[in-house]
Amino acid sequence: MKDKKEKKEKSKFNLAFDNLAIPEVHIGGTVHGQGNVEHKHPDADGEMEEEVVTFADVAIPEVHITRYKELSDMIHSLRKKLHENPEPSMQEEKTRHILQEFIKRHTTFEVVDKGVWFYAVKKAEKESGKAPIAFRADMDAVCGKDGKPGHYCGHDGHSSILCGVALYLSKREELPDRDVYLIFQPGEEIGAGAKICKELLAEKQIGEIYGLHNIPGYPKNQVLLRKGTFACASTGLSIRMTGTPSHAAYPEAGRNPAIPMAKLLLEIERITKEMQVRENFVRMTVIGADVGSANYGVSAFEGTLRLTVRAEKEDAFDTYVNEIKALAATLAEENQLTIAIEEIERFPATENHDANVDKLRACAEKLQFPVTELAQPMRWSEDFGYYLQEVPGAFFGVGDGEDHAQLHTAEYEFPDEIMKTAVAMLVGLI
Repeated sequence: MKDKKEKKEKSKFNLAFDNLAIPEVHIGGTVHGQGNVEHKHPDADGEMEEEVVTFADVAIPEVHITRYKELSDMIHSLRKKLHENPEPSMQEEKTRHILQEFIKRHTTFEVVDKGVWFYAVKKAEKESGKAPIAFRADMDAVCGKDGKPGHYCGHDGHSSILCGVALYLSKREELPDRDVYLIFQPGEEIGAGAKICKELLAEKQIGEIYGLHNIPGYPKNQVLLRKGTFACASTGLSIRMTGTPSHAAYPEAGRNPAIPMAKLLLEIERITKEMQVRENFVRMTVIGADVGSANYGVSAFEGTLRLTVRAEKEDAFDTYVNEIKALAATLAEENQLTIAIEEIERFPATENHDANVDKLRACAEKLQFPVTELAQPMRWSEDFGYYLQEVPGAFFGVGDGEDHAQLHTAEYEFPDEIMKTAVAMLVGLI
């Protein structure tokens, strides 16, 4: 009986998703400047009249959505619209506007604008005693070598997935029995957004939070899970040492940072190897180094070492970074050099809570989605870890396809085919 019941529930969900009735909408506009949305609805005589809502400075492609198209058609069109309007971290103005207007016009969620970010909420119709649940999507684009933004990480898809959740919950007959919060976060690429948005968790007493990322190199629509750390902590380190100049013929008259910086790099490599023995994963990568100038008559008197360091566990990461800083400070003091150390784009470890990973697994199994248990954490970083430091939750992946272009490359674009899996997973967690 249990198997039959579960099979019936799965079929019901898929049918509801596939056959969801979507109001007929015509979205039109020019490539640049003013756009408009015409909502068509019958007047008292049964004739169709149009209510035109105008919004400025958003590029809107010509799209027709008929009443019986699948929900997925709407969010695919939304994703393409976002893709055409990429914006750098903490500058996601058009992006916020497009998303907010979509939610206001097509869902029953309430939009709450918080300035550089916003959230959408649907309150439970009746009190059930369940704590609110939250889902998060990032909105920012990646800046390429030319400095121009592009959605090379798939955040356009992530935001569209949350809009798909809002659409689904707004159209289905059964209302959620708990408050549902959708967090649209800026600045993930620079590790800044989650630190701003996480205040919502305590304010609304969120009980659990989930997020996801599309991941190339894995079979399309495969759900990727991992207990413990899903994505590593990391930060850039800029270590600048400054001495005093002298004639190249009399280097002893000045203070040259070249040898201390070389020693520092070798010592960091030693520390890294020692920590790799006692910790799960740590890694140092030299990004760049420069000492002195092209003037062959002057002894070098300033230099900068640039590194990226990362670790699987947050506590190990803190120890690792602090040891590097202490070592650099000691070498500078011993050689009478001034030192300036800067952390650049620090990310926490995204450490999942076991019970929430179990919930994700159960949801995927119920929906008959294939699951891969990751043996190692992702080496890249995700600021979702800031949320998991506040409340229980989990971060998971959805495979883009084994041959899909890699993230942060010009060839990459989010695969629309995985949206349905992602929406179904998030809805299934409620």
